[in-house]
Amino acid sequence: MPVLDEAAALPALLAELRDLGLLERTLFVDNGSSDGSRGLIAASGATLLHEARRGYGYPCLTGARAAAARGARAVVFMEADGTDDPAQVRHLVGPIFAAEAELVVGSRREAVHGAAAGRMPLHQRLGNDWLAFNLFIFFGLRLSDDGPFRAVRLDLLERLRLEERAYAFPTEMLVKARLVGARIAVRDTRYRPRAGRSKIAGTWRGTLGAVRDVFWCLLRLRLFGFRPRQ
Repeated sequence: MPVLDEAAALPALLAELRDLGLLERTLFVDNGSSDGSRGLIAASGATLLHEARRGYGYPCLTGARAAAARGARAVVFMEADGTDDPAQVRHLVGPIFAAEAELVVGSRREAVHGAAAGRMPLHQRLGNDWLAFNLFIFFGLRLSDDGPFRAVRLDLLERLRLEERAYAFPTEMLVKARLVGARIAVRDTRYRPRAGRSKIAGTWRGTLGAVRDVFWCLLRLRLFGFRPRQ
């Protein structure tokens, strides 16, 4: 779980994880918080790792490598802002342990296309629709949402040689998994209002920056592909 200034969401999230018996299985990777997030995690007794480099992908990969070193076969990436429901972790990782998939992507379909209550902000929904269109045009992938809440086998993650360190990390993972022929499953996941302001989806500027980085990632992979680690 990458963390960057999520003190507003962490107390409730830490309590949820503890109640579900998941707190001791969660690796929090702090990415330079200055709002007390690290103290909240440390006080809970959870495992706290540090990643000095900024960008979403760095703490995700740091956490995945630490999980692999502890003997894990799969990892679940989850946001620390309260939007993802930790009760659905087993819902996502289930197909992997059942040998039905190597990557399971959480789709916030109802938040993108459902009723007005609980919907994402307009600019975030438009960005998701744009991404879904490009994933289909470039790679034949039919997804309503490429959500960051997902489960992946660690041996697949190692093969993908992920490079994007900021906005495009989840999309690069999905597309490269498609290119190597991995089995990909999609599971609907709940989307909850976040605590505090989003660093990406909370502003038009952040959303446009994500669109720019994701489009470059898609274009590069469509034109040049990549060589997976053997």
